Amino acid sequence: MPPHEEYDTRQMSDEEIKKAFVRCFISKEGKIVLSYLRRQTIERCLGADAEDRHLRDLEGQRRLVRQIEQLSDIN
Repeated sequence: MPPHEEYDTRQMSDEEIKKAFVRCFISKEGKIVLSYLRRQTIERCLGADAEDRHLRDLEGQRRLVRQIEQLSDIN
């Protein structure tokens, strides 16, 4: 069974999901991963000649990293 099918998060409370994020990213390794994701997305700047599709793609990535930060109470 693929990992995304192992747990039906639709049946979980928001609090259960939030706790899972906190447990995942509270460790040293989790903080390293989140720091890397932040550096690759939120702290990344594209040049003035960047295509619209690249800007949209990066903004979606930034949104996901911000959501992870929110759910894990980091930053």
